Amino acid sequence: MRGSDFVEKRRTKRLAMSLPMKLRRVTGEGKWEAVEAVTSNVSYNGAYVTDIDLKNIKPNDNLHITFSVPRDEARDFPFSRIIGKARVVRAEDETCALEFNEDISRLFVAN
Repeated sequence: MRGSDFVEKRRTKRLAMSLPMKLRRVTGEGKWEAVEAVTSNVSYNGAYVTDIDLKNIKPNDNLHITFSVPRDEARDFPFSRIIGKARVVRAEDETCALEFNEDISRLFVAN
């Protein structure tokens, strides 16, 4: 596939932001497992996550996520914190792509 054949499917613009993120998932035994990661880029609808241990995370898993955008960065971004559920769209190597669910909470910065 040539670069010119690539079709952008994202609905919203992504901003390159390296932010610490906490993810939790329910294990097969019904217990919560916490995982820490770092975002590579973030949009209103999703995030690309790096530096994550994917040992038990696979596509279509639902995770509970939380991360904050520092105040200095928030001026370029429409919210300061995200809390809620996200679905794993893609997982490979030490990275994964997340799509935020409709019920995700986005806390906005007051100007």
